[in-house]
Amino acid sequence: MLSVCTYDIMSSSLSECRLPSKYPENTMSSFRGAVNLRTHALETDLHITRDNVVVLSHDATLLRCFGVDKRIIDCDYSYIKTLRTLKSPPEEMPTLKELLIFLLQPAVIHTWLLLDIKLDNNPEDVLRLTAEVLREVGGGGAEMWEGRVVLGIWALSYVSLCEQYLPGFPITHIGICTTYARQFLKIPGVSFNMYHAVLANRCGLKFVEDARKAGREVYSWTINDESLMKWSIHHQLAGVCVDDVGEYFRVCREYKSGENSKHFWGWKKELQLRGFAFLGWLFTFLLRWKYCGGLKGVKGERKMLEQHLQLIGRLGSRPETPVVVD
Repeated sequence: MLSVCTYDIMSSSLSECRLPSKYPENTMSSFRGAVNLRTHALETDLHITRDNVVVLSHDATLLRCFGVDKRIIDCDYSYIKTLRTLKSPPEEMPTLKELLIFLLQPAVIHTWLLLDIKLDNNPEDVLRLTAEVLREVGGGGAEMWEGRVVLGIWALSYVSLCEQYLPGFPITHIGICTTYARQFLKIPGVSFNMYHAVLANRCGLKFVEDARKAGREVYSWTINDESLMKWSIHHQLAGVCVDDVGEYFRVCREYKSGENSKHFWGWKKELQLRGFAFLGWLFTFLLRWKYCGGLKGVKGERKMLEQHLQLIGRLGSRPETPVVVD
């Protein structure tokens, strides 16, 4: 889980809420810790169990966080609930329902939530089950969450499923390649949450500029390095995903407006960022090949986009992603 921070003085912050020095990632203690540090939003990752419970986990397996070499999709939640994190304090894996109930508390009523819908789920199942949970919690139907929950998707093929199961909910494209992300510019209202390395170069900044011209918000993940924090503030990104909310707000307070962005990092960091950007392009290609069904699936994505745009032309545009500033 990450914290999404919106920078009051200049930008915004999302909490990925690992808060790694204190709490195990994607646990209720990490969510509470991020909220206590006044994060503006929470980001978490969705997977589903064998018995169709939507749980919060970055990984598709239990190995890294729980020490069990099994896939979440192969386990019932009754079993997963007995496990505890390897990192202290030991905690169980929470469900989406538990997090939504927490967000109903008056103290966190202005905190919004970005759901990272992982590609290794069955897309229709995870969106259908997520919609069921949103309808169940709060008593006001899924519609009561429209202004607070953002659907984070990696692939174009998920857009139509979002419209089918959660119409009216804001969508953000989570991505690691601006070339692919540009296809989402054709879909009204879709915002962007991009890997920092693909934005920290000339092509990336051109993408940010074009997205802004189209009236879209651009966020970035995961910003834990002070130089990248300053870079995000300098370029006034709509928000950043961070592990350490307190550190980000410290940098915001101390940032000097007009600071030269060329001094944020040296040539070694520049080469590293360029390398990550290339890997992002390659990884996006491989992800699309794996999860979209090879070349036939990639072509099918384009056809699906054309059909969706025709539908939008008849029904109207989508809502924008909420940006909450304390």
